[in-house]
Amino acid sequence: MWRSWRRSFVPLDWVSMSYRSGIAAVLGKTNVGKSTFINAAVGRKMLIVSDRPQTTRNRIRCVYTSDDGQVVFVDTPGLHRPVNQLSSHILKEAYRALAGVDVLVYMVEPWGAVDPYDEEVMGRLRGLPCAKLLLVNKVDAARGNAVPETLLAYDALQVFDELIPISCARGTGIQETLALIMERLPEGEALFPDGALTDRPLEFLAAEIVREKIYQLTYQEIPYSVAVLVEHIEEREDKPLIEVHAVVYVARDSQKGIVIGSGGDKLKEIGRRARMDLEAMLGRQVFLRLNVKVRPEWTQNPEDVARLTGP
Repeated sequence: MWRSWRRSFVPLDWVSMSYRSGIAAVLGKTNVGKSTFINAAVGRKMLIVSDRPQTTRNRIRCVYTSDDGQVVFVDTPGLHRPVNQLSSHILKEAYRALAGVDVLVYMVEPWGAVDPYDEEVMGRLRGLPCAKLLLVNKVDAARGNAVPETLLAYDALQVFDELIPISCARGTGIQETLALIMERLPEGEALFPDGALTDRPLEFLAAEIVREKIYQLTYQEIPYSVAVLVEHIEEREDKPLIEVHAVVYVARDSQKGIVIGSGGDKLKEIGRRARMDLEAMLGRQVFLRLNVKVRPEWTQNPEDVARLTGP
């Protein structure tokens, strides 16, 4: 009934192939778990995650390398209906990621039927000249017959080559999905050198980590009109220390007060958590300095959106 449900039980060492490499774009609505899936596939946290929509704003490439090949995952912003310049930018970034990919990985949740917005998107995906896999995430939280009903509904669209139930939270189906992606990549040399994990510079990764901590600690109080811009990174020569100076931009004075908190406590905790993640990533001691500035209505200004969200 569902091809990948049967094939997932085939031992991976039965699959014979030469070295393969290529690009797999991960697409889907906001908050279906795209970044969480890529972190699980790569084997370490490379992308920020949040249970709030539109966490990912840019196309970010993360690299998985094994003895059999290399998958360059492209994490894309969540699909949604745009409401301002920022959300329009986010949606354009998502669709730009589809150019030249070898495998499209489309993620959904076990809704029991085809989501109406997904159905709108299918016409755009059907004609893409690449393999297409559907991942039904969060199957561990599904109720009743939601998983098989979802698989049947999306299979009836005749868009996808494989349909795979997974749980990023429990790691279920991740290795099977990697094997299916690898099978569909072209034979060829690695696209990134051994040991490479992403195509983004440290400034971008540091800004993303700070933004994640702001989401975690302000949650309902701060909408997604916050941006982080790293202005300076310096590796000290006199000690094993990396200095990072960043500015947190918000759209209103009231938001600035929320990010800073009483006596600066909230900003200190944001900085502490971000510094811990940076030190874990870099294996070095990090000094992190954060300032908060107001940029009125920056989400409505195309120039501000381009400057504060990066390429």
